[in-house]
Amino acid sequence: MSEEQKLRAMEESVAEDTDHGVGSDDELLDGGARADRDLKAWQEAHQLLEDQLEDANAEIDRLRQEVERLSVQAEEAEYQRDEVEKARKKLEQALYEIQEGVEESRVTSLRDARMQRRHGLVGVDSLTMGPFVKGVMLGLGGGVLLTVLVAKLLSAYF
Repeated sequence: MSEEQKLRAMEESVAEDTDHGVGSDDELLDGGARADRDLKAWQEAHQLLEDQLEDANAEIDRLRQEVERLSVQAEEAEYQRDEVEKARKKLEQALYEIQEGVEESRVTSLRDARMQRRHGLVGVDSLTMGPFVKGVMLGLGGGVLLTVLVAKLLSAYF
C-alpha cells in the first residue's frame, strides 16, 4: 500500500468515528482500538515520510558535493587551458623567430654564394680592376718578351 492510500484509509476511519457518535463501552473500546491503530498508521506514515526526507536531503548533499567537485575540476581545467595557451603562444613566437633567422641566413648565404670570390666579396671595383690590371700586365710582359725575342733574332741575322 502506498503512503497516500494509507493516509486516505486513516482519514476515512477517523471520519467514520466522528460520524457514529458515542455509544456503548464496547463501541468506545472499539473506537479506542481503532484510534490506536490509526495513530500507529499515522506514526508509520510519518516515519516513512521522515525517512524519505532524510534520503532526499542525503541525495541533495551528495549532489552538492558532486557539483563542488566538478566546479573545482572545471577551474583546474580552465587554468591548465590558460597555461597551454601561454605555452602555445611562446612556442609560436620562438618558431617565428627561428623562421626569421633561417630566412635571414638563407638570404645572406645566397648573397654570399653568388657574390663571393675566393678572397672576399665581389664588387664593381674588383670585377673591373682585377682582370684589367692582369690583362695590361700580361700584355706588357708578352709585348716586352716578344720584342726581346725579335731583337735577338734580328741581331743574330744581321
